[in-house]
Amino acid sequence: MKKATTIPQEYWDEGLKRWSSHSFFNTINHWHVSDYSQEETCDIMIVECKDGRFFIEDNWGGDAKGHADVFNPFERSSYPVFYSDFHSANEAAAKIVASITGSDYQKILIEE
Repeated sequence: MKKATTIPQEYWDEGLKRWSSHSFFNTINHWHVSDYSQEETCDIMIVECKDGRFFIEDNWGGDAKGHADVFNPFERSSYPVFYSDFHSANEAAAKIVASITGSDYQKILIEE
């Protein structure tokens, strides 16, 4: 069985020009992973789905600089990479933010 890699068009919000991804993926929680300590800043989110999966989202649409593993809800072709646990998503998100800002990713991790 092939996994879906697109969000159905009915979840595109034409007024906001973005996916209603939280509705489609039935999300229940989110955490901001950010670094504002450098000249180049970044703020992305770890999003938890009701089914136990997690994904990383560029809620602002440009902070992740087009990073392939980050879902951008403003791009019609974007689709999340899913993580099976918070720890994996947290580490991936912190490394993405650190790659953009130049900070040590361990200082960006959310305390678990």
